[in-house]
Amino acid sequence: MPDFPFADPLDAAERVVIASGAHQAEFAPGGGGRLTRLSTGAHDWIVPLTATAWPAGKWPRAGSYPLAPYSNRIRDGVFTFDGARHALQSVPGRPHAIHGAGLFQAWQVRNHAADSVDLVLNQPAGVLGWPWPFECVQRYRLDARGLSLSLSIINQGETPMPFGLGIHPYFTAERVTLNARRVWPADTDGLPTGSQVKHVRELRQSAEGCDIYLSQWEGRATLHWADGHALALHADAAFAHLVVYTAPGADFLCVEPVTQVADAFNLAAAGDTRTGMRLLEPGARFSATALLGLTLPRAQRG
Repeated sequence: MPDFPFADPLDAAERVVIASGAHQAEFAPGGGGRLTRLSTGAHDWIVPLTATAWPAGKWPRAGSYPLAPYSNRIRDGVFTFDGARHALQSVPGRPHAIHGAGLFQAWQVRNHAADSVDLVLNQPAGVLGWPWPFECVQRYRLDARGLSLSLSIINQGETPMPFGLGIHPYFTAERVTLNARRVWPADTDGLPTGSQVKHVRELRQSAEGCDIYLSQWEGRATLHWADGHALALHADAAFAHLVVYTAPGADFLCVEPVTQVADAFNLAAAGDTRTGMRLLEPGARFSATALLGLTLPRAQRG
């Protein structure tokens, strides 16, 4: 296996800011295209990412980063597609490929305005073993409702490409309420082995932590803070899956809208039709949208 190509720390010193009224969002294009802060006045909706550099595989548990061209893990970094076996490079010390290469690279700023910004990644073929070139665009817009995101990808290769997209935000919320009707139990490696019907209504920070794969969640979830702040997550049907993660005793809660379940390529190859794995023809574009609706406590509303 060749050396991991992203040996140098990411340079996340440059920050780009957008604002609308009291809402403000900050980004580090050079730091893996990350959202580094989302705030309304003194309230931080997401754990602020203040670090300006970090080594690959040891990224801060803060901010929010894009997942492209797949989300979560691929078992042993290997999958077969259209009769060909593909071996992906994993982060040093991790047995499975995880989250794609987007979070390890610098993204470019496009169309920066006072209340909006596009972050763009053009990834050539072969990065971390991914054989297809693609362009991925994060289009953020901030208004009175909150922060909206359109996440899109274009297959720049000459053959169909399997793919998945998502975002991985570290919210400061204590709990999330939702109406999910399918759970994907995971093995000891954090990889699902199938799915089952099970209703999930609430998940929260806890001493035990959680890491759960959900689907059939209706694209709706509400995050709650003890002081009355609330964030309404609205996602379109393309974000058919949801990951909720928090480490034991942690002060963050990750609620991650994604288009596919973990290890979707291998599960789909084994015959599972519910994984959310999609194909993108050469030159074709796919997009998914989400809104983080920001609601202040009643006493703070104008």
